[in-house]
Amino acid sequence: MSNFLADIFHVLQPWTPHLLLISIVLFVFQKFGGSHIQPWFFAKVYNPSLANYHVKLRSMKKEHFDSMTDHVSADPALRKKGALRILEIGPGPGYNFEFYPAKSELTVVEVNPFFEEQFFKKQIEHPHIKMERFVVGFAESMKDVPDNSVDIVVSTMVLCSVRSIEGALQEIRRVLAPGGKYYYWEHIREYEYFWVRFVQHLLSYTIYDLVFGCRLNRKSDEVIKANKCGFSSVEQKRFRTPLQPGFDQLCVFHSAHVKGIATK
Repeated sequence: MSNFLADIFHVLQPWTPHLLLISIVLFVFQKFGGSHIQPWFFAKVYNPSLANYHVKLRSMKKEHFDSMTDHVSADPALRKKGALRILEIGPGPGYNFEFYPAKSELTVVEVNPFFEEQFFKKQIEHPHIKMERFVVGFAESMKDVPDNSVDIVVSTMVLCSVRSIEGALQEIRRVLAPGGKYYYWEHIREYEYFWVRFVQHLLSYTIYDLVFGCRLNRKSDEVIKANKCGFSSVEQKRFRTPLQPGFDQLCVFHSAHVKGIATK
């Protein structure tokens, strides 16, 4: 493991000045009224990295979401059409939309308003689903989404940036219809290697938080497993994303993941 980490730091070192400069610039903008810079950066600049992540893990994600096709809607009208009402939290550029069953009606709750225009353009790329609503808001306060109104809730790489994991889970359970399912796919705190976990802590309160609004050291799997929000069942599994030699090795700091399905 020590040689592996040495290789990672060797790759990371040339990028350190650039990351520090970005962090300083973003800090200044946030401090003096430029808080819109971070969501713009995430929507416009970080997008290629998200695309690479999606391509690399597409088959794994498809397998995770495939069981949605067996779910029956709680809404009689949608059930008659064989459709589902899906709510995705923090969809970003919409890489999960291709996995949703045909005729699904999709609402998203997204804190970043820069993705709104892209959301409705996605209708052309994904005509098998209907884009219903784009709600700008937080996962912990989805007041515009009625109680017991959604068949499926989805979040991928979202719980790392919410203000309260417990608050988000409570809202998710509230909006789900009885028997509804919450599909999650999240990166989590390193659970095996101490030094990776140590670096996660450092990055979470410096560069990653400032640039991406993300905490690498979130224990989302443990919070969900504790199930204080009262889901009827929780099934989850830890896993690691594959790492390729070179720059991709930097992803070791968020290679620990959890995927699961919680049922109301």
